[in-house]
Amino acid sequence: MQPPYTELISLPVYPWGRSIFGGGWENVAEFCRKEGLNGVEVYTGYEEVSPKELPEELVKSVHLPFHSGWLEMLEENEQNTRDKIKSGKKPGHNVTRFQTPFFACSTHQDFIAALRLQLERAACIRADYAVYHIGYYHTAEMFTQTYARDDGEVLERSADFLNELVSAFPSGEPPVRLQFENLWYPGLTYTDPDAILSFMDLLEFSNYGLLLDTGHLMNRITTSDAEADCITAVCECIETLPPEIINKIDVLHLHWSGSYSLRQERIRRGIPNGFHSMQRHEQEAFAFQHAILTDQHRPLSLPEAQAMVEMIAPSVVVHECIPKTLDELKEFLTMQRGALQQKK
Repeated sequence: MQPPYTELISLPVYPWGRSIFGGGWENVAEFCRKEGLNGVEVYTGYEEVSPKELPEELVKSVHLPFHSGWLEMLEENEQNTRDKIKSGKKPGHNVTRFQTPFFACSTHQDFIAALRLQLERAACIRADYAVYHIGYYHTAEMFTQTYARDDGEVLERSADFLNELVSAFPSGEPPVRLQFENLWYPGLTYTDPDAILSFMDLLEFSNYGLLLDTGHLMNRITTSDAEADCITAVCECIETLPPEIINKIDVLHLHWSGSYSLRQERIRRGIPNGFHSMQRHEQEAFAFQHAILTDQHRPLSLPEAQAMVEMIAPSVVVHECIPKTLDELKEFLTMQRGALQQKK
């Protein structure tokens, strides 16, 4: 029986992401046909994907790049603007914290321009939606999990950023629907419904939805490594969300992370030795490695997983796996789809 939602898998845009299928986009399309999948959600950087390269209707969504320093660049740009108004002179140079090649964009203007271009490209390949992470951490906070800014502040600044991003498009609406994804550091975490409602009120455009990543939510709220406990924690969180938020959640990224013990161990160890003397890109490389370990992308295996899907009733479910081989991907799909079809 066909599920009541579109089923996708996630896939990096780079050639190594397609290598397990045989290397070509047509190989990916053939895999989706055999497995009864509706297509893929492509995780992009700043590169272009030509419509000529893609089999028709394969790419249903595009995952936009994330810049961990977006809020610092935004506030630096605002300060430069204030200084210009106050002095009547050109603003000073930006502080170069975000060096290439680790950071593709080093200023707020660069990042806004890059995201606008990626949205235009998503429209060119007829993607149904584009995913954007909403969150902010400073590098050391990834290890302490004690944050200077809370969900409400990050969401408020995200609204400012997104309103500016979208304002350049016709009618002030993005060329494809934006879907905002939760992370486990401050921003969209689903643990502060009032902050989310305020964020929604601040947005000056309407073509958007919310995306719930179950593994990311587990990384935020769980106090156990057990799959059953992680599922229960997500369901309890969903129960606290008002209908205005639930009804906006169009997409579910489905997987799980049993990261509680790892997160507690990281807090116990504290900030790595020599961290504060590192360049920003070196700090980010450390933080990125910790994030990879935290965000485990395991296949759900228990029938209780159905409750998360039923409570949200999404239009799209993305089986978000990071496989090294095609067999691993098949095993992930078999296990997770099986969990959603088991009798409870």
